[in-house]
Amino acid sequence: MAKVTMVDAVTMALAHELENDKDVVILGEDVGINGGVFRATNGLAQKFGEDRVIDTPLAEAMIAGMTVGMATQGMKPIAEAQFMGFIYPMFEQIVCHAARFRNRTRGRLTVHWSSALHMAAASMLLNTILKAPKPCLHTFQVCEIGRASCRER
Repeated sequence: MAKVTMVDAVTMALAHELENDKDVVILGEDVGINGGVFRATNGLAQKFGEDRVIDTPLAEAMIAGMTVGMATQGMKPIAEAQFMGFIYPMFEQIVCHAARFRNRTRGRLTVHWSSALHMAAASMLLNTILKAPKPCLHTFQVCEIGRASCRER
């Protein structure tokens, strides 16, 4: 079995989903041209187009709002926040909208939400740990799939 880094595995998984489902889109800061802060979306905009790998302004609340809106219309957005500490501006959309849409619409609309939240290593580790809202995320039943340590490239 070939060995791949966690970042390469994430890139391969995202590419697989984009290739097999036309409703999957990725949105976030620098995810398109630059390939994301950790390069997890590197090359995906060139392969799948800028309409499916969408660079957004520096506005996490807007990313979350767009994700909720897209999901209610049947799309499968993957929202990327550059670092776990940046999720706080997204909480309004997650808690007050995404979590309640199914109940508010009596099951007519459901929000299927995926997020890429990164925990940095090296010099950013302490800062990230201090800002990571894990107790809040576990309250909303968000699972932590994996944590990778990254070496400088």
